[in-house]
Amino acid sequence: MKIVYRPVRLINREVLDTFRSIPVSEKPDGTRIVDKRLLTHDKDILATASRNAALLSAAFSDLTKAFAAGNRFRLIVPINSYSLASGEGATLIVRAMKELDESLRDAVIAEFVDLPKSLNLDMLGDLTVPVLPFFDKYLAEPRPISSTDSFTMYSNCNYFGVSLNMEAFEETGDQAVALLTEFWAEATKSRLKVVIEGVSDQAIVDKAQQYEVFALDGPIIAADQETLA
Repeated sequence: MKIVYRPVRLINREVLDTFRSIPVSEKPDGTRIVDKRLLTHDKDILATASRNAALLSAAFSDLTKAFAAGNRFRLIVPINSYSLASGEGATLIVRAMKELDESLRDAVIAEFVDLPKSLNLDMLGDLTVPVLPFFDKYLAEPRPISSTDSFTMYSNCNYFGVSLNMEAFEETGDQAVALLTEFWAEATKSRLKVVIEGVSDQAIVDKAQQYEVFALDGPIIAADQETLA
């Protein structure tokens, strides 16, 4: 699984020492797709778990090398919810997480993505349980906030924040700013920190800074990196 590392700017912190690991797909014509949605299950749980486990293994190997070189980075890794939808899938994910030395686990934030449409508190709890022995910082990418899901369930499961991936939406300009505002308001009601991903518009940066969101990433912040070197 090929991956890139996207620098993440944390609020009130100038140094870029947090990175989000994102899968990469390269087509024969040289076209490159960089998107965590490449992990999407397509109704094949084991295939999703295999891809996700491969990404985790590669990312943890790079993080280990970075720490050995004296760097102290933090890494956000995606966990596709469908990877954990069967015992076999969950086993692959757990096996990959065991590859990371216990001393480095505090440097990892697990971001749960591709969550079920009918997600509820019990389901979210079941998804989180396999990861609990390894990491203590959890982030979730909710489905569009027009759904019936409440952000409250994430805070009830001790998630520290929710993420909004701007690259997953067609909205631009004022519509994109409105989307961010609605998302921020919903998260704030549940006392969750907000992470805005894939930002390429200065208006989004300005609004995010006004709202004091927890973190931002995207081409307007910094270019993707091939390694954590």
